[in-house]
Amino acid sequence: MKRFDTLFSPITIGSLELKNRIIMAAMGTNFGKESGEVGDRAIHYYAERAKGGVGLIITESSPTSQLGRHRLRCIGAFDDRFIPGLRRLVDAVHEHGAAIALQLLHAGRNTSSDITGSPILAPSAVPRYPGAPVPKAMTVEEIKQTILDFGEEARRAKEAGFDAVEIHGAHGYLINQFLSPRINRRKDEYGGSVKNRGRFAVEVLRQVRRTVGDTYPVIFRLSAKEMVEGGYELKEGLIWAKMVEEAGADLLNVSGGTAEAYHTVVQFVSPMNFPEGYLVPLGEETKKMVNIPVAVADRLNNPAFAEQILKEGKADMVAVGRNFLADPDWPRKALNGEEDRIRPCVACNRCLWSLQSMNGDVMCLQNARLGYEAESQIEPVKAAKKILVIGGGPGGMEAARVARKRGHQVVLFEKSDKLGGQMLLAAVPPYKQTLMKAVEWLIRELEHEGVEIRLNTEATAACVEEEKPDGVIVATGASPYIPAAFSGRNALTAWDVLKGSSTGQKVVIVGGGLVGVETAEFLCERGCEVKIIEMLDELAVDMEGTTRLLLLKRLADAKVKEILSSEVVEVKEGKVVVKRGGNKEIIEGETIVVAVGSKSNAELLESLEGKCPEVVGIGDCVEPRSAMEAIHEGFWAGLRVCS
Repeated sequence: MKRFDTLFSPITIGSLELKNRIIMAAMGTNFGKESGEVGDRAIHYYAERAKGGVGLIITESSPTSQLGRHRLRCIGAFDDRFIPGLRRLVDAVHEHGAAIALQLLHAGRNTSSDITGSPILAPSAVPRYPGAPVPKAMTVEEIKQTILDFGEEARRAKEAGFDAVEIHGAHGYLINQFLSPRINRRKDEYGGSVKNRGRFAVEVLRQVRRTVGDTYPVIFRLSAKEMVEGGYELKEGLIWAKMVEEAGADLLNVSGGTAEAYHTVVQFVSPMNFPEGYLVPLGEETKKMVNIPVAVADRLNNPAFAEQILKEGKADMVAVGRNFLADPDWPRKALNGEEDRIRPCVACNRCLWSLQSMNGDVMCLQNARLGYEAESQIEPVKAAKKILVIGGGPGGMEAARVARKRGHQVVLFEKSDKLGGQMLLAAVPPYKQTLMKAVEWLIRELEHEGVEIRLNTEATAACVEEEKPDGVIVATGASPYIPAAFSGRNALTAWDVLKGSSTGQKVVIVGGGLVGVETAEFLCERGCEVKIIEMLDELAVDMEGTTRLLLLKRLADAKVKEILSSEVVEVKEGKVVVKRGGNKEIIEGETIVVAVGSKSNAELLESLEGKCPEVVGIGDCVEPRSAMEAIHEGFWAGLRVCS
């Protein structure tokens, strides 16, 4: 018997038999082309996940028409010209034994005219948020045409060879907008009562069913509860679940929440302070209502936890999203009894931020290969060389892991008594402990690959030369920056505080970026009265949006005083002199904590120049940045060193 015998048991969805009960949930990537073509990059991305052992891949949302488009670089299926490219995608996934479904979507008001080229549409003329463009209320004729568009896109999916389609009725897009009493204020047959608000969803599903036939699998994704003020509750969601089943759905993929803004998207792309699987009760209640299989989502990354949910009958399948970004091979590893080698998603939501705040490619804190699957294969070297990695932070560990995996002899120097670098401190503030999973995984992988680790060993140029390495990767990180204006014995760095240095009861933090605000929350939990001084007019602008909003609310609840748009002039014993609005003010505290950035530890990198055959610097020792840059640069350095 397999350890996860339920998770890896087959299941039938309509006429489709799946080899296991793992769904890769639909996630935006921006790997498509602006023309709507699939392209090689997206194909390699999905093929890599198929190779990893998933049962069913559901693609990122594909708009039913140009009017419903939500991203410029999405996978298009709203015209027959896209069918050949879609067929290439399907063939690449099938080659590795996975099934694939195309997700059908109309964005409704969750888009912009810059993307659609037309006025945005919605059930009613209700803007997405105050100040947002007011959408055009759809006419009945436009509703009927949109229903036909869903059917036509399903036809193209079937012709391209997709095994199923998923109708996106969740997360604030058009179908969900019809369900929502906050957004749908229509007085006709598509608005008002619960049944009328569900009419559009039912008619879409019936049209898709008529188009693809009785036996072709159709999945419906439902936000069973809207989870925002004024939104619908679970009792209404369960009514629609039954209506959707009766209209011909073969599987209900249950989620919750809406994607209108960062403060709402947290409900279904939950950051690390949310409990794992907190949406499972929605799936469990839906399963009691319907007779078709039910899938449930949200941070079901641990195979043992997923197995437990299935065994207890709370769902029939699990839909996993972000962990397929961090580790596309996690199903195969779980099946082979290597679950401790699964690179765990830490729910940092860097993936979400890369898409939404910058409209860029999806990125993962840990996985530099994401989106570069074709050019980042780790191949064995023809001749092993001796590689030294200096620094045991996440970037150095990643570099050592990859270089050793290629077959090089790798020695890792770390001057402290433990590996992890700054991530050890990053995991100290409240709700950040999940970050330790990333550190622990890297340590396990170094041990598994056989990297020689020398703790309590500070590398110098002389000792590096004595080792006679063929290549050196320098990852010596950074140190806190302390401005010249700081003086006095009561001035500490945020690093000092997170390492355990004592503070007084009243603390002033200079610097309101990510490190400053997380240190503030850390001190609040210890009963301190905290003030934050920040030169910008907002706190934590360098934080991922969902995490930021939740943290700022907690700081407000803890009555942390924000002193914004303030320039620090001088810091002395228990006092910070600031300039604000042309006036000078004195902010007093028992302890002053500085959190204004870092400076590179570049001395070793500079001293090795020209003394070894190949020297490369990565991460903060080159320029202070985030852990993601360090890990990604570590990956590419390990992949390319002594090539």
